[in-house]
Amino acid sequence: ETLWNEFSAAKADRKTLVIALGGGVVGDLAGFMAATYARGLSFIQIPTTLLAQVDSSVGGKVGINLPSAKNIVGAFWQPAGVLIDLDVLKSLPEREYLSGLAEVVKYGVILDAEFFEYLEANTAGLLTRDPGVLEHIVARSCQLKATVVEQDEREETGLRAVLNYGHTFCHAIETVTHYGHYLHGEAVASGMIYA
Repeated sequence: ETLWNEFSAAKADRKTLVIALGGGVVGDLAGFMAATYARGLSFIQIPTTLLAQVDSSVGGKVGINLPSAKNIVGAFWQPAGVLIDLDVLKSLPEREYLSGLAEVVKYGVILDAEFFEYLEANTAGLLTRDPGVLEHIVARSCQLKATVVEQDEREETGLRAVLNYGHTFCHAIETVTHYGHYLHGEAVASGMIYA
């Protein structure tokens, strides 16, 4: 409500462009604001975490959590564009960076065995944040997700459900720990193991 009132005070209108500069929570919130204010404003994602670069900034799912349930309030609202700068990954704390790798591994497991083999063969480059390795994993992860989303943008055929691998347990973990103990990727990694 505070943000909707801020948009109103700023005289936002259908020509207003919302820019989401940050991680997944920022992207989801900014996208949700763009989707719901004035019945839809354009927005651009500029993800600053690995997890947001490879997953949440692509696909058009935006929303907010309630204390009782994750992703329960939201919309399907595609960004006008996604601008990814790999250099921002250098600034991430180790834990945050490693958390993002869980979603990368997910794509290899569910959609691309060759990509999974690449990840296994390039562990050292992944851990040292080698620019060439990062460019490949971010680009391939985005391609894989976009291919699924193009075929089932609004989760109507069931195909997009494959992207939820590990997320059923992940969301349960996040909910019972009040979204404060585990990073999303850590909960996804645990969820994949449970699954």
